[in-house]
Amino acid sequence: MKSKEGAFQYSFRVRYSEVDSQGIVFNANYLNYLDVSITEYFRTMGISYSAFIEKYQLDFHVVQSLIDYRNGAKFDDVLDVTLSPSYKSAKIFWSFQIVSEEKLICSGMLTYITVSHLTKKIVSLPEEVGQLLQISRKAD
Repeated sequence: MKSKEGAFQYSFRVRYSEVDSQGIVFNANYLNYLDVSITEYFRTMGISYSAFIEKYQLDFHVVQSLIDYRNGAKFDDVLDVTLSPSYKSAKIFWSFQIVSEEKLICSGMLTYITVSHLTKKIVSLPEEVGQLLQISRKAD
């Protein structure tokens, strides 16, 4: 795991249970990989996701996922997920790419909406949270 200039990287190995009958990672698993990577991003920032919810009374809901699939990952491949977050008002944008041995597997964007954990209503992302996430610039 490492952070660098607005990007975060998390690596892991593909497990056998994540591949389909053709021996490649089933496409829906990439969303799980991104979810795990974002959770690890928070942990690297010094707060677990559950502690984040408790402290800030905020949660994030995926409202859009765009994935451009280029190559299939296979069992036992090491995948490197790179995340680059930005935000605007209530939305957080997670630009990502997943590579294996310098081969692009997929890339895209996840869009989250910030929701009050208590009221379940959409709220703007507090500046303190933007700083916690090391989001250095707002999305255009």
